[in-house]
Amino acid sequence: MNHYVISISREFGSGGRLIGKRLAARLGVPCYDRTLIQKTAEKSGLSPDFIARAEERARSRFHLSIAPIGINSPTFAHQSVPVSHQAFFAQAEVIRELADEGPCVIVGRCSDYILGPRPDCLKVFIHADLASRVERCVEEYHIPADDMERRVLQMDRGRGNYYNYYTGHTWGDMRQYDLTLDSGKIGVEGAVELIVTLAQARAVRDRLPG
Repeated sequence: MNHYVISISREFGSGGRLIGKRLAARLGVPCYDRTLIQKTAEKSGLSPDFIARAEERARSRFHLSIAPIGINSPTFAHQSVPVSHQAFFAQAEVIRELADEGPCVIVGRCSDYILGPRPDCLKVFIHADLASRVERCVEEYHIPADDMERRVLQMDRGRGNYYNYYTGHTWGDMRQYDLTLDSGKIGVEGAVELIVTLAQARAVRDRLPG
């Protein structure tokens, strides 16, 4: 089977990170999620703590009314780019470099948009109903359900703000993805199986004569 770079975007609490890790293990390829912060720090010279804080600030303050900066803005090395944006552009370069190195799974970080033009990129969005996501988060983080519902919605707003601002696209728009999955209905293993099936189908299509 041909191998692909698989981008996993996800709603908070949908199990997208776990799906990404199990998918990578199934395919025998690396999975990159939070490790991208360290790689970005090495690339940019910014500290990992600064990069993590910059992401959190971006998610809390960016709104759809603000004009998006877009991925084609100057690279992180350009002196006119605010330091808070340098982290994003450095991370985008790291994501491209990892994709160039070979097959892998990348979770979040606008990777679906950054790698979108690549023919070998499969873009997946994981979602689930709110009750399922709250239940998963309560079990994982041991936070009372009432407060967890608020936090799940808050995290989703933050991810949407961040994504919309940096890409100019709408986070979660199904037309931007090759596959959207409801993990609340099919579970983690079911999601992994469907993504593998998509990769296999694409591999067969790509082998067919034009």
